[in-house]
Amino acid sequence: MRGVITLCAHPDALPFASRKEGPPGFQVELAQALARRLGVSLDVVWVMSRVQFRAAECDIVLDTIVNREAQAETRMRVSKPYHRSGVALALPTGAPGTNTFNDLDKNKRIGVQKGSLAQMILSQRGHQTTPFDYEGEMVEALAEGSIDAAAVSPASVGYFNFRHPKQAFRIVHAYDQEPELSWTVAVGMRGADALLGEKIDAAIEQMLTDGTIRDIYAHYGIEHRPPAITR
Repeated sequence: MRGVITLCAHPDALPFASRKEGPPGFQVELAQALARRLGVSLDVVWVMSRVQFRAAECDIVLDTIVNREAQAETRMRVSKPYHRSGVALALPTGAPGTNTFNDLDKNKRIGVQKGSLAQMILSQRGHQTTPFDYEGEMVEALAEGSIDAAAVSPASVGYFNFRHPKQAFRIVHAYDQEPELSWTVAVGMRGADALLGEKIDAAIEQMLTDGTIRDIYAHYGIEHRPPAITR
């Protein structure tokens, strides 16, 4: 294996990744920890769109959703999963008890990401959805009170709570009861041979066991949820 591994990441998408001065994002920190265990250095290729991503030359992509059909189509190998996530609910503190999407009052306005599966599912169930381009905008709208709840990634709302503890929202892991909105994530590998895949799997296993992944997520106010499945 050559002495460097290259990560594709977005340059302005905290808590995921950032090239600006300040925290680099948990994807970059995870890739740095992975590179150390592999005994190589890390380079980052900054990509902002799917077109740029397809053209970029990078070895790994963090937070690749484990899906056999998608991996077969893209010919991307995936590592051992390292985190369980999905579409959660962010609610104001003190909001009536809600544990699932089905508990939501259909008169309440729910922020969703435009064109997402969550938007389609909630709209089909008769909920009032308000679409947003970006999760950060959705969380800000919830803080301002222009929506009543947000169907959002736990990472985005966890990071908001970390930065705004006096405005913290309640996070409901509603995806636990919604298989279509729940997934595990892994390291996506482009052009990796079997040996590199085995080394990355071993490094992920070490990082899960010694708490490295948990601690990196905690730097951004995110709860690490161990993967529900293993390969």
